[in-house]
Amino acid sequence: MIIKTNQDFIQHYFEDSSGMLGAHADQLIIAESADDVIKVMKESCLKKTPVTVVGGATGVTGGCLAFGGTILSTEKLNSIEPVKKISEYKALLKTGAGAFVSDIKKFVLDNGWLYPPDPTEKNATVGGNISTNASGGRGFKYGATRDYINAIEIVFPDGSFSKIERGCIFADDKGEVIFNTDIGSKKIKLPAYSLPEIKNATGYFNRKNTDLIDVFIGSEGTLGVIVSAELILIKPFEAMFGGIIFFENKKKSWDFVAEVRNISKGCNEKNGINAMSLEYFDKNALTLIKKDYPVIPDNVDAGILFEQDCSKNNYDVILDKWIKLIEKYGIDINKVWFATNEKEQEEFRKFRHKIPERVNELVKKYKIPKVGTDIAVPHDKLEEIINFCEDLFNSSKLTHLTFGHIGESHLHANLIASTKQEYEKCRQLYLEIAKKAVTLGGTVSAEHGIGKTKHPFAEAMLGKEGIEEMRRFKLSLDPCNILGQNNIFKKIDQ
Repeated sequence: MIIKTNQDFIQHYFEDSSGMLGAHADQLIIAESADDVIKVMKESCLKKTPVTVVGGATGVTGGCLAFGGTILSTEKLNSIEPVKKISEYKALLKTGAGAFVSDIKKFVLDNGWLYPPDPTEKNATVGGNISTNASGGRGFKYGATRDYINAIEIVFPDGSFSKIERGCIFADDKGEVIFNTDIGSKKIKLPAYSLPEIKNATGYFNRKNTDLIDVFIGSEGTLGVIVSAELILIKPFEAMFGGIIFFENKKKSWDFVAEVRNISKGCNEKNGINAMSLEYFDKNALTLIKKDYPVIPDNVDAGILFEQDCSKNNYDVILDKWIKLIEKYGIDINKVWFATNEKEQEEFRKFRHKIPERVNELVKKYKIPKVGTDIAVPHDKLEEIINFCEDLFNSSKLTHLTFGHIGESHLHANLIASTKQEYEKCRQLYLEIAKKAVTLGGTVSAEHGIGKTKHPFAEAMLGKEGIEEMRRFKLSLDPCNILGQNNIFKKIDQ
């Protein structure tokens, strides 16, 4: 293991994409093996030294930022093993937690396979993605990270080690689970709060008779240190195409998405519309990047990016169906920005990622943390929540823009403050939005987690008793109370 205490050296570990300030630590430990992690956790538990795990430091909620104690980096746990074929349509791949998702995707594609999760940040590590159950732009069709994790190897705060495989250990009807580690068994009882039946990354996973592996996916570095994972791979698609449609009326864009969503979810024919991603950009988001992309019209009110994967044989048939559907909404097909080859598809990716890049530049300029919602609601409540947010934003006169995964009714409304007073106002608006999303049957965080920046929003969704249940549950696996302090909920006082 590599140990560093020089503050100049470890300074860059005090930043992620949240804009949160004031992080500090006594030391940085870069683990080079699972045994290193075991040693660190055993010693930290004995000394009650706080430990904060960091991977790619790409999170937006401050989850990997330490405020004292030890930073434990998984960056050297970046091995990628050979692909293990299971069948014609499925394979497995074991990687270290510190492997970059972009490297994994390239490696498996070169070997004839696909790892579907597609997070926005290309420097994200697979361990970080597992910690928040990240999804990304193609989650509409392919789901989130959880759907592609077959096994994990995890070190608990007491230094015990366990390999947890999907389909092997389940909670009983009371939410109790017993499982083995290398130094004995553990018995836990899951929190009993109810989670919405939609895309969600708020709180510990606790579905009835849940698979144990799912409890640790999305636990934000608070229950154990994931050192490796076995990923599920699928066969890659032969071809894909996409487009960005610019609407002069945002309501039409929502109606278009609703129709595409319904067609896609009911698609049972190989020649039908079956979207892989559906992304939304409001007028302010598009204005932010108009200098980068002059193709954006002056009179645009909203934009929709769509993608579909297909075979080479049905490419033209499906593309023609998309064109007819687009024209149905009064859109001039010559003004749609299509991507029909690999180079153009890469430009789409850059377009989609340019908005959060520009937002983060403003955050760094003002040195005030970004306030960005991560809410999702049931599909029939999408229009209501968008209108609610826009009414709040317009009356506040704060800088704001909205983009995100509209196919899953999951949007990121960004409020950008230039002063501390504006920041507090932004936080209050987010709390109002969070409460509204909850009343609509939604979640306050759908993919980024809660981290250190969104405690009030988690409480708005789960209530004080729900937070207390999570605290008690964490202590059952972390009795020394050292791991991921202040992530998900405020530090437990013992």
